[in-house]
Amino acid sequence: MKHQLLKAAAVVGFAVFALNASADQGIGGMKMTAGTDASKTMAMNEGEVKAVDKENTKITLKHGPIKSKTVEMTPMTMSFPVQDASLLADVKVGDKVKFNIENVKQVATVTSLEVQK
Repeated sequence: MKHQLLKAAAVVGFAVFALNASADQGIGGMKMTAGTDASKTMAMNEGEVKAVDKENTKITLKHGPIKSKTVEMTPMTMSFPVQDASLLADVKVGDKVKFNIENVKQVATVTSLEVQK
């Protein structure tokens, strides 16, 4: 019985280690870390609006590489939740935008958004 318990503990320990190593490498071109200190935000990222979902406070952006204090992402098109619904008030499909993405409760979230003229 003791031997089986030790085996189970070893398997669980290894699984936790493997998951942690995977998270450190990033998944699908995305890496997120804890924290959302707005004073540490880096330069804004650029993208194009592909869809706006005001009802669910989400925006789909085609973007280049993203780098913020808490999120790193390769270029892709992806839907993001928006931290504040008011950010979607004046944005429409096709707009070129500058934006910030931060890790909010373990979700890459748009925290600021500016339509470019």
